[in-house]
Amino acid sequence: MRTIIVLCLLLSLTACTTAQPTPTPTDELIIPTPVSGQAVVYGRVLSSITGQPIYRVRVAFAEVIRNGETAIFVDDAAFSPFAETDTDGRFVLPDLPPKEYVIVIGDPFGLNDVVRNPDGLPKVWNIEAGQQLDIGEVRVNIGV
Repeated sequence: MRTIIVLCLLLSLTACTTAQPTPTPTDELIIPTPVSGQAVVYGRVLSSITGQPIYRVRVAFAEVIRNGETAIFVDDAAFSPFAETDTDGRFVLPDLPPKEYVIVIGDPFGLNDVVRNPDGLPKVWNIEAGQQLDIGEVRVNIGV
């Protein structure tokens, strides 16, 4: 009986400490169909410093709030919709509510960057219901 208990304990310890495989991207990114009234956004994040894909980084959609000609964006870590990139820097965000957003990439409480227009201002994305939007490759000032 004691041998069985020791064997069970060893098996459970082995199961807990076995290395899990690192997730790798598939050859083809699967883009879901948007659910009613929502959108799907996908793309790839690269470092403008190294040119390499950025792995396991948060891609958040910060809502743009307008007051006349003034606009701000709010990246609320608790409520902003977000996705995480895979090993090739790709991400898919299904079920995104239609609104205007600025894309913030990185840690909401630490190192992050905003996707910008060529003039240096934050790029505003107008997301529409039913849309499958490929934002392409975006480069941000974050290292790998």
